[in-house]
Amino acid sequence: MRRKLSIAANLLAAALALTAWFNMTFSFGPHGALSAAGLGAMKYFTVLSNLFQAGTSIAWVVMLARQSRGRISGPSRRLCRLKYAAAVAVGLTFFTVLLFLGPLYGYESMYDHANLWFHLVVPLLAMIDFALLDRAATVPLGDFRFAMLPMLAYAVYYIGNLLINGMEDNDWYGFARGGLRGAILAFVIILAGNAILALLLRLPRRPKKEKR
Repeated sequence: MRRKLSIAANLLAAALALTAWFNMTFSFGPHGALSAAGLGAMKYFTVLSNLFQAGTSIAWVVMLARQSRGRISGPSRRLCRLKYAAAVAVGLTFFTVLLFLGPLYGYESMYDHANLWFHLVVPLLAMIDFALLDRAATVPLGDFRFAMLPMLAYAVYYIGNLLINGMEDNDWYGFARGGLRGAILAFVIILAGNAILALLLRLPRRPKKEKR
């Protein structure tokens, strides 16, 4: 039963993320705040993390199908790490909207149209699946560093873009309202939040030797 629910959660997460991205990219209707048509949408961590989750979800369902047919014994360590990193990435999107962007821009716009799927539904599906449904493999503490990579890479990109191209039109999240130091401080706080979330999500999946 748990495996069937995991498959359903991953299929739904992938379908919703890809549909929302397709509609946003090709401007099929309104999309809510902090969105952009075309490839401009790829500048947002929200979009990148949801597409990452969609790809990982599809790969996970394919793995489960192959496992059920006896072609493989279980998921590879690489896929497990990707699944962990994806769940943390979209989870970070969920909590950033809940605690920072929602109060800043208003929750109505943060959960409007495509943002409802990107900011709320897909992250919840991913976190619930990872923490409660999926038991295909444990998550050792060493995998923690992989869960930090997506946000760390995005922080380097965001701050680097501000340094190279300036603040105007490049601070789309409003992190640099207090200047470049403000943006750096914002990302330090976000990375700390990412670390806390990564540690919390792996608690139900940690190896038995850590529970003793």
